[in-house]
Order: sequence, then structure tokens, then C-alpha cells
Amino acid sequence: MFRIAICEDEKVILEYESSLVNQWGEARGCALELDEYVSAEQFLFESEDKAPYDVLIFDIQMKGLNGMELAKKLRARGCDSALIFVTGVKDYAIEGYEVGAVRYILKPVKAEVLNELLDTIYAERQNQEEDFFVLGQGAELERIPFEKIIYIEARGHYVYMKGSDFEREWKSSFSQASSGFEEKNFFCLRRGLLVNLKHVSKITRTDCVLDDRESLPVARGVYKALNEAFIACYVIARNERSE
Repeated sequence: MFRIAICEDEKVILEYESSLVNQWGEARGCALELDEYVSAEQFLFESEDKAPYDVLIFDIQMKGLNGMELAKKLRARGCDSALIFVTGVKDYAIEGYEVGAVRYILKPVKAEVLNELLDTIYAERQNQEEDFFVLGQGAELERIPFEKIIYIEARGHYVYMKGSDFEREWKSSFSQASSGFEEKNFFCLRRGLLVNLKHVSKITRTDCVLDDRESLPVARGVYKALNEAFIACYVIARNERSE
């Protein structure tokens, strides 16, 4: 789901921009979720418990808290959404760099300009998702880089994830939670246990020793395949460093 929010205090302009976004999504067959806000204050109040947005489209010159001030508050909270400013003037470029604005669009917004920006952001987000595990708990979504995950393990009706600087545990089936992991340098040591080979420092026929010295059990009959995968991972990593 590609999530977009528009914050604009002029209703006619808000409806127009929303129609452009919806047309873009329909033309590309994109699963789109669009939320509309008529003020920065409404955005801060109503979006707090919602999943993060992929794109934020803010009018700068709003009454009360303006779009630039809203963006600064969100960046201070760690928001990494792509940010597009819509404005009637060109005097905000320097401030825009401070909040990582993707682009300024002058009013009235032209469909071809907005479409090009959304195409670029959508492609970038799709590529990023390939390198992240998305953990959803309630209304919260957390994007965790695969490279930081050390192993993932089934623990009853729960899934435990050990990271390089974090731990997570949530209720889920292991098959659902671990889908796609083996394509990311993870190896199945036994049923319900996948390890990131990039975090393995040593293997034996019975144990897999991690770079933090924790040891994981290796199932009988798995050693040969594990050894081959470990060597292949090491060779790929060495080649990447030499490029």
C-alpha cells in the first residue's frame, strides 16, 4: 500500500490535488491510500496513530502552523516520508533543504509535474522495501534493514527477532513472518530458525557461532549445505568490498 497525505487549507485546491493523486494511482494500478487534512494542527492530531506515509504533500502558506513548520516538527520526530511542498512563492528553498524536501511545486499544480515526482518516489520506495523487513504491529509500521537482523526464531505462537542493536517479539506464524528471508542471505539452521550468514563468524557440525559470540544449534544433516552457503556468502561479500 502506497500511502500519501495532502495538507492544504484551501478546500478547492485540496480537492483538485487529491484528484490528481487519485488519477496518478489509477493510471499506474497502484494500491493507494490517500488522506486529506485541512490544517497542520489536524494533521498532527489525527495522523499520530496512523501508519507512516510514503509521501507528504504540504502547502507552505497555511493559517496557523504552516507547512514548513509542520515538516520540521515531523523530521524532529524521525519521520522519513518523502516531502513535496506546494507554494505560490519561491522564497523557501533554503529552509526546504533543512527538512529534505524532494521538490517545490508552484501553484496551480500541473498533473505532469506531480506525476513525474510521484513516479520517482514510488520507484525509490519500491527499491528500498526490498532491503527492509516491514514489521507491522497495530497501526505502527517499522522498517528494519535486513542487514541488521542477526536471526529470526519461532517461539511458540510468537516470533523472536535478534538484531545487531535491538530485539523484537510479536505474535505471528513463523512461515508468514519469515517469508522471503532466505533470499536475503538467511539460512535455515533448523525448523523455525533462520540466521543471517553475514553475522556468522564460524560454523561447526553442531553449532553456528555469531559475530557477537552467541551460538545457535545446527540440525543434523544441515552442515554441508550450511558450509557451502557460508562460503558463498563470504566470497560475495569480499567481491563487493573490492569493487
